[in-house]
Amino acid sequence: MHSEPWQVFAENGEAVIGESYSGEEFPVDSVMGAAHVWVWRNTQDGKEVMLQKRAASLFSWPGYFDISAAGHIDANESPLQCAVRESVEEIGLVVDESLLHFIFASRTALAKKEIDFVYLYEVNESFEPQFDDGEVELVEWVAIADFIARVKLPEKNNLVNQGEHYFGLLVDQLNRL
Repeated sequence: MHSEPWQVFAENGEAVIGESYSGEEFPVDSVMGAAHVWVWRNTQDGKEVMLQKRAASLFSWPGYFDISAAGHIDANESPLQCAVRESVEEIGLVVDESLLHFIFASRTALAKKEIDFVYLYEVNESFEPQFDDGEVELVEWVAIADFIARVKLPEKNNLVNQGEHYFGLLVDQLNRL
């Protein structure tokens, strides 16, 4: 599990250079950033998105399905660098930065003092996720139509609720693939 200090962001989304805190001491009035990478693939049956199931031992959302790979942005790290790092750490995916597709940044519904930088990344059917950092219990590939149905009732579907606005933007982008 990663334990570097987290980068502080201004209200406008710019990184505050030189200002960072560990997760435990992060001030409530400061804004933190996170990178979210939604991994998807084309199969002969159609498009699928990868969900990770969070380990039962985690403090937040244990046992819930969530973003393919995600994490807080470290001090002096860009959202893009964080997306690349978290993809390797959580699911063993070595990302080609030029193929990582930024789709939006949004204030999270879960914590108003967080800015989420959201990306899509396509893999081929041969990609086998690897996870041994203790954060991910398993991954599940879900057909886009099933994913769209799940995000309409996230709690009922054991899915971390990123909020209607977030899921709406994500689904719109997935439908454009």
